[in-house]
Amino acid sequence: IGAMFIVLPSFWVVALGWTGMKLGSLLNGLEEGTKTAQTAGGKGAAEIMHHVKK
Repeated sequence: IGAMFIVLPSFWVVALGWTGMKLGSLLNGLEEGTKTAQTAGGKGAAEIMHHVKK
């Protein structure tokens, strides 16, 4: 019965930590993958604003 109070909660904490690390890695990958699109969009918007202000 001692395993229910020590081992199972420990397993739960480890599982949640592992899941959090995997999700963090996934979100970081998405952020890095969209960085070039964000840069291109910013350059395009700046170019349009430059032509509109003329």
